[in-house]
Amino acid sequence: MLKNKTFFIEISAFLFCVFSLAFSQPGQDRSAEEILRSYVEDFRSDPAASALLTFGIIIKGDAGGEWQVTVGGGKKEDGRYQVELSGGLPAKASAVYTLDLGTLRKIDGGEINALTAMGRARSSDPAPMDIEFMEGFQPDADFFARFIPFTFHFWTRAFPETVNFDRKHSREVHGANMVVFYYQQGLRSAWAQIEKGQRVNSDPRDQINPFPTMIIGIRGQAAAKIGGHEVVLQAGQMAFIPAGVSHEAWNPFDEPAEIVLLMFGEGA
Repeated sequence: MLKNKTFFIEISAFLFCVFSLAFSQPGQDRSAEEILRSYVEDFRSDPAASALLTFGIIIKGDAGGEWQVTVGGGKKEDGRYQVELSGGLPAKASAVYTLDLGTLRKIDGGEINALTAMGRARSSDPAPMDIEFMEGFQPDADFFARFIPFTFHFWTRAFPETVNFDRKHSREVHGANMVVFYYQQGLRSAWAQIEKGQRVNSDPRDQINPFPTMIIGIRGQAAAKIGGHEVVLQAGQMAFIPAGVSHEAWNPFDEPAEIVLLMFGEGA
């Protein structure tokens, strides 16, 4: 039995690279287990698999099921890490990824990355993918500091790991089209596109972070109010928002505005 949602990515580039992947192209007709096995196979070559970890995966709805992934922490004779997929949830309570087959296929096909699929402004917001806890699982104080970067590495194939960012790879979160790049303790990074008429952080509850933020304009322009001061952020400019300072942004212009968000420091 799973508890209620306990994890959410709060969304408040570098270069777009196209690499030939060392595995066959994903297919929309592949089963959930075939897709999951391809992720496990890829992860066996990832240094992040040096962790010792077991977690569950629930694919909801038709053609779904329950699986567990066991990361042994060591290497086999072939030099690759011990990572195994098996049916059923772990016998010992653990964290569990939950999503449906449609979302899994989108992640598999590169339409959206897993961290973007989990993005939400607050924990009560719906998202296509989530992390839940099995009944009895008690995460320690450092659990999320370890598990969020692990999530990026497990669900991002190949080396070097790349993230596609543009309108078609995004979800609307906080009032803008967002793509999450990478999260670890002390660092959150994302790309956002604000189209004409969109407003970011329109809800006052979302306007203050307990950590600093850099908003880096890379295309177009957007209006913003930072600590009560209205500015127009242009491409090629960076606006710094100290911790505890209110901020919101909107686009009254015809051209979409594109920005990179860097959130960092204690609490990020």
